[in-house]
Amino acid sequence: MEKRLNDLSKKLGIENIINKRTFEISGGQAQRAAIARGIINNPSILLADEPTGNLDSKSTDDVMDLFTKINKENKVTTLMVTHEPYTASFCNRIIFIKDGEIFREIYKNKSREEFYEEILIVLSQIGGAR
Repeated sequence: MEKRLNDLSKKLGIENIINKRTFEISGGQAQRAAIARGIINNPSILLADEPTGNLDSKSTDDVMDLFTKINKENKVTTLMVTHEPYTASFCNRIIFIKDGEIFREIYKNKSREEFYEEILIVLSQIGGAR
């Protein structure tokens, strides 16, 4: 467990705060620590509510790359809620919800950059469908 903690903390850039208390760290560090707690025990499903909401762009990439890696290597399913198209572009499947109902569902069968563009198109349709 100690080795896994060291590896995770290094990947998430929080190795220098492992022994600090919550009030001693930034919001982004706290968010990355919460992510480490969520994946340290190798869950079969990971529930992530706005996992990159308080993170800078590099940390966002690091977290989403880690989620992608544990999905592929450990077969961990991630159910993520996000309002960020960039973050969503790392996913394999996206379900868009509008007014409590499923609006559209899309699958990534292209590059992440092309998938990102498709996400933006759907989001523009959601906003324009009032």
